[in-house]
Amino acid sequence: MFKSFRNRLYYDLKPFVPQAIRHAVRRWFAGRKRPNVGAIWPILPGSERAPEGWPGWPDGKRFAVVLTHDVERIGGLQKCRQLMELEMRMGFRSSFNFVPEGDYRVSREFREELVRNGFEVGVHDLRHDGKLYRTREAFARNAQRINEYLKDWGAVGFRSGFMLHNLDWLRDLDVAYDMSTFDTDPFEPQPDGAGTIFPFWVPGKARNAKFQVPNSNSLQHSAEGADCQHFSVSAFQRLGEQGYIELPYSLPADSTLFLLLREKSIAIWERKLEWIARHGGMALLNTHPDYMNFAGRHSSSEFPSRHYEQFLEHIRSQYAGQYWHALPREVAEYARENRSACRVRPTVHSTACYDGILPPRRKVWIDLENTPHIPFFKPIIRELENRGCTVVLTARDAFQTREMATQSGLPYLKIGRHYGRNRVMKVLGLLKRSMELIPFILREKPDLGLNHGSRAQILACNLLRIPTVLIMDYEHTSAPPMVRPWWEIVPEVVSQEGLHCKRTDRIRKYSGIKEDVYVPEFKPDPSIVKQLGLNGDIVVTVRPPATEAHYHNPEAEILFARFMDRIYATPGVKAVLLPRNKAQQASITAQHPEWFKDSKVIIPSGVVDGLNLLWHSDLAVSGGGTMNREAAALGVPVYSVFRGKLGAVDRSLRDQGRLVMVGTPEDVDSIVLQRRARNASIHEQERRALHDIIEHVTAILDIHSPVESNRVRMPLQHASHA
Repeated sequence: MFKSFRNRLYYDLKPFVPQAIRHAVRRWFAGRKRPNVGAIWPILPGSERAPEGWPGWPDGKRFAVVLTHDVERIGGLQKCRQLMELEMRMGFRSSFNFVPEGDYRVSREFREELVRNGFEVGVHDLRHDGKLYRTREAFARNAQRINEYLKDWGAVGFRSGFMLHNLDWLRDLDVAYDMSTFDTDPFEPQPDGAGTIFPFWVPGKARNAKFQVPNSNSLQHSAEGADCQHFSVSAFQRLGEQGYIELPYSLPADSTLFLLLREKSIAIWERKLEWIARHGGMALLNTHPDYMNFAGRHSSSEFPSRHYEQFLEHIRSQYAGQYWHALPREVAEYARENRSACRVRPTVHSTACYDGILPPRRKVWIDLENTPHIPFFKPIIRELENRGCTVVLTARDAFQTREMATQSGLPYLKIGRHYGRNRVMKVLGLLKRSMELIPFILREKPDLGLNHGSRAQILACNLLRIPTVLIMDYEHTSAPPMVRPWWEIVPEVVSQEGLHCKRTDRIRKYSGIKEDVYVPEFKPDPSIVKQLGLNGDIVVTVRPPATEAHYHNPEAEILFARFMDRIYATPGVKAVLLPRNKAQQASITAQHPEWFKDSKVIIPSGVVDGLNLLWHSDLAVSGGGTMNREAAALGVPVYSVFRGKLGAVDRSLRDQGRLVMVGTPEDVDSIVLQRRARNASIHEQERRALHDIIEHVTAILDIHSPVESNRVRMPLQHASHA
């Protein structure tokens, strides 16, 4: 009731409030909401479940891609031709949905031009004022007007303004399909989603005997020339059953990502698309030409059109031959022909849900404390979700962890920060962050905590008796009893002595090294060469020693400085320096300003893809840690100035000749600065690491949280509350 009143008040006041203020208010609300919706957005666990009997997509395609555009105001109309030409140039087609009685009028000539070029025209609301569903009587009157435009335009599809929806009332429209719902989107004014990434059939009294579905092979104009999408008799008429197809959008809307949440990349689109493709769903995207800027400079109410162009390029390059690219009307016709496999049961609230059964889902909580955790856990998250787990994430504000998680499209809740090198502050910070995590645990109720060295997670879980799994690859750290995990997973080369978990029966091992989990999936991107200005030089990636780590030995700093002096003095060599945090960056630049003259040494201004940088480097020199092993996994010559106690993994890499340990100034001077031969493909890695880890985690889940044999009935839109 409150939300209904709030929405009504908003749309009544909307015409009198400047757009900049409206957007600022919505961004504020979205910013407050985002940390609390990571478990259901952008991926809603359970929405990937295909309807029983679902036949798959035409021609055996893996998934479907459907592109749509809502044109809200005259500014958007003026950009439609540019958008149409962009898609044609890239080999895509889409549906343009126009407001019949808004602040513009779309000409018959332009509608015909769109259809001639293989696009589709749909109806978008009536006036786009947020009042379409105000009362049942008003909707019925408006439906008559909408049906007139549907007939006049020859359109068979509809989408409400602001994604408002009532699946019962929509039966008043003469449509083949509606697109006013979504799988999950808590940022919409009416956030109740359909809970599925598949089209579904809404039975009822829709008067669809009057309309005809367009046939892309022919175009016939009426005598008046206005009915620009009127085609031959369709399967809809022949099948005869009343109702319509609902096509929920499944990729986050452009306005949500780029205007409300201020995303700077398409990472969330890419991650969601990969998930949809993996589950064989429908990737339906809704964008707005109103918000696209084709000129290069954009305001706070716009986003660069290159984001959309980049996403189309990502689709066609990464998934070539795998997807059925269809217009909404084509998907609707296919779904109606297979409507026995698309049955839904509208609830009393008119939100769609499958009348089916789902097993209870087990929840895994992963805590991200450092940047290497992002690429490591990303495939693990994917595989756990693929096995039916719900995965929730928290992240510490430290070492660009949050920035990298955001760039990678991982939804997380920020909790706590790093407290520096001081031992007392480390202990106090550990206690403080553990206490800050407890409300999250009580709310989410995870079945298992999974981490790569998060003592705060382990301590909080131990206090609440929640099992934890530590995935670790360095055995020379100590842990008091309260921060010891229940289980530990380590590489095969690591012995059981010195591990945090003291129960040998709860130690599991995996093949290879940690980096083998994600490096085999890496694909080089040459754009980084131009981005960082690396053309023509021998490129060295350098990672300073971890001066704030408890295992740090000051000797490493001396070796690091000597190598950087050598870089500065050697012509034709450029170093890309990756400080571990802002404090370290400030210290290095203040103490050694000469290194940064003439761009001999550069520090990237933002987060960079570490694997991609390493691949385009000729060698790497690091103070130890993940980057050493990533370089070794990529076949890049790598030298370590780490002076602490060497772990079993590094000893193994050293013995194999894949990692060179640097211990003296003379060793530094002997490092060979030369170009390396880059193979056309990355060296094949042992790919069992990811499989082994997933098998161990699911086996541990089976022990502590076995799946019940009795399956329970649960509508998908409520799966997030399971």
